[in-house]
Amino acid sequence: MEKLAYQLWKKDDDSLETFKELLLKNLSKDEEQEYFVIFIKVKSYFLADTLESHLKKITKKIHGFVVSESIILDNSKKSPLGSRSEGFSQVVFLEKPETMSSFEWFDHWTNYHTEIAIRTQSNFIYIQNTIVRPLQKASPSFIAIIEECFPFEAMTDPEVFYDAKNNPEQLAKHAQIMMDSCEKFIDFKKIEVIPTSRYRII
Repeated sequence: MEKLAYQLWKKDDDSLETFKELLLKNLSKDEEQEYFVIFIKVKSYFLADTLESHLKKITKKIHGFVVSESIILDNSKKSPLGSRSEGFSQVVFLEKPETMSSFEWFDHWTNYHTEIAIRTQSNFIYIQNTIVRPLQKASPSFIAIIEECFPFEAMTDPEVFYDAKNNPEQLAKHAQIMMDSCEKFIDFKKIEVIPTSRYRII
């Protein structure tokens, strides 16, 4: 079993509605965006050429990756099959700073930062995807992709985002702990953070 991750860009001539319908035919309408991220589980990428051929037909550009999935948090009640998940989703694409080795990067991410990410934030879904290899020569040199979901209020309320509602002291503490950890392994000039919606489909 392999998990594939794709960044997808719509064709210039397609409307946002057309692109959304191609990807989410039977699901409720979503916010307007020209860039989607999909994760697909297959028995083997070797058998997935039809899938990728279809994606290329309906998009202007795709970047694909084979990833290794690690599910840390997964509140399935808030992300039911066939419909939009509660709250909002955030997909984060990470590159390794040149000053770190791969071992150092993953050691910090998995053995230090993971606990901080779930202790200081209100995420109810948190999935780490280690990139095994790119699927296109032009695909960026990301090292990992994070999938996480938060309550709607977290988009505009830092107290909700940092799990510190009505507690300014805890907000400051959680935000500082999180930023201190991020600065140790993230190059903020080489990070993509995509706020979006999550759909889980079979």
